[in-house]
Amino acid sequence: MTHPVTGRLQIVGSGAIGSLVAAGAQANHIPFSLAPRHARPATQRLLGYGGAATLLGSNLPVADKLTAQDILVLPLKAHQLADAAQAWKDKLHPETAVLLLHNGMGGLEAVRAVLPEHALYLATTSHGALRLNATEVKHTGFGRTMLGEAPDNKGTDPIQKERLLEMLSRCLAPVTWHQDIMEALWLKLAVNAVINPLTALHDIRNGELDNPQFQGHICDICQEVSQVMAQAGYQHSPAVLKEQVKKVARQTAQNYSSMHQDVANGRPTEVDAINGFIIKQAQKKGIDVSINTFLYNKIKALETRYAG
Repeated sequence: MTHPVTGRLQIVGSGAIGSLVAAGAQANHIPFSLAPRHARPATQRLLGYGGAATLLGSNLPVADKLTAQDILVLPLKAHQLADAAQAWKDKLHPETAVLLLHNGMGGLEAVRAVLPEHALYLATTSHGALRLNATEVKHTGFGRTMLGEAPDNKGTDPIQKERLLEMLSRCLAPVTWHQDIMEALWLKLAVNAVINPLTALHDIRNGELDNPQFQGHICDICQEVSQVMAQAGYQHSPAVLKEQVKKVARQTAQNYSSMHQDVANGRPTEVDAINGFIIKQAQKKGIDVSINTFLYNKIKALETRYAG
């Protein structure tokens, strides 16, 4: 029998991954609350990977104030993080931990500008989840979760880290603690920089990237990302990055990427935090990333078309 944990998970938004965290919290007797953004309803039902349905009936009221034992979870898109942090800023205890769980990069800088003194943690997961409608989410694939603390934290409580690791391990298992979470995030970024735009532009599932016509594109993207990563201090060859892309694409073969789903549904994508981030870092170092730039421009053109 698992021992009880102190504090609650205050999950901002009611997106696919946040709903998955909520379902895991409910199953493991961790107090939680889903706080939908704007006036949207909270997720009420999660369809498990095996087909079983979970009703999220243990959702606590949204907290007016969070304590030192609580954890604010931000499973949002990168461009939504600054506004969310601002909205919760005055509700946080000085020792409330804040967990960022998003695709791409740049979220840490956005939240740190709003919460300069708070302990921030970063996580990335390969679990798959898909919003079916306003109140239902489906768990589409099992994955792994990587967790670590922000490199610019000014000093964190080891008990706080242990509490966060325990809570997330129960909600989004298996969870691995990374001393250098930024390297894990860079590797995830490399995978996203390939899978997301290519599947969105070609209207395909992830597994179809294994087809021969995409291999040259994948090599070119990995070549550019490898150069940018090296300038950030992380040495991973294009071949290693390509193998990682192929592994993830095969593991999630039947899934549609998040960018594919955003494009298909006329929503803003995370391309600024993925290929756009790579472009910005490359510009600082004078690295040619023409393939990433091409993909970025194509996705932004789709966003503009749907917005119009």
